Amino acid sequence: MSKKKYDTRLMVKCAQMYYDESLNQADIAEKLQISKSSVSRILSAAREEGVVEVIVNNPFKTEHIKLEKQLEEKFNLKEVIIVDSKSNDIEEIKKELAKASADYLERVIKGGQIIGVTMGTTLCKIPTYVKNDKKHDVTFIPLLGGVGETNVEIHPNSIALSLAKKFRADCRLLHAPSLVDDPDRKEMFIQDKNIQSFLGLMDKVDLAIAGIGFPLENTSTLVESGYFTMEDIKKLEEQGAEADISMMFMDKYGNGDSFESNKRVIGITLEALKKVPLTIGIAGHEHKSRAILATLVGNYIDVLITDAKTAETVLKLSTIN
Repeated sequence: MSKKKYDTRLMVKCAQMYYDESLNQADIAEKLQISKSSVSRILSAAREEGVVEVIVNNPFKTEHIKLEKQLEEKFNLKEVIIVDSKSNDIEEIKKELAKASADYLERVIKGGQIIGVTMGTTLCKIPTYVKNDKKHDVTFIPLLGGVGETNVEIHPNSIALSLAKKFRADCRLLHAPSLVDDPDRKEMFIQDKNIQSFLGLMDKVDLAIAGIGFPLENTSTLVESGYFTMEDIKKLEEQGAEADISMMFMDKYGNGDSFESNKRVIGITLEALKKVPLTIGIAGHEHKSRAILATLVGNYIDVLITDAKTAETVLKLSTIN
């Protein structure tokens, strides 16, 4: 509360200059021949005395804001961004998620950062919606090796390169498969000095953009990649797989230790992902609700971008599990 009682006329005059005439506090101080700190105190007093009332005209649905807050508090997230579920059309939801993700990246990217990306049909749409006209001193890198021979646009290398072009930034590519036949062969690959250098860069990632996969759907990127068959997916289901990030599987508790294929992935590990200062998880449509919940329970992401119906379902599921 303000300690000093200010003249009402002075409060009105000061408030009109600040809010109606858009003068800054230094200009007001000069005009009224008072200190800048006095202007700040007078404006605070004007709000306390009811001379000024601040009204926030929220163009977004109130229930979205409330839902975002609930998820942020329940899972200790830095931020949740919810887009409308205008229809149940998966492609439309992916477009809305990509738009929101592009806006978020434009807001949070800082100079000098290394930004890692995973794969997916939503992430590959993000560059389309980036509005940028300046060069950014950042480097985009993939967090996973190449993913098969089909749908090249959803591969981590392609997404990293597209984002780098949009942000007029640097890019480094990982020339290695995403998954090999056995752990010994993986060790052979990662002994290569170029891959060693790249993995060292991966350890320094400041921001990760991660698609959240649901490995049990027929249209899964995993099947399309050619690395997994439906028989493999069925086996993952029997083992309790609920989600994957960058081809690293986890159960409903967010634990990936029991999945043998995780040991054969050339890319970021689940434990390394937890150490990234800021990880953005992007996924939508209700069929991914359990996958999103698993990543939240495992504490793999700091920011969630999803749609309204999915957010509601995730919150409901979290009270059951």
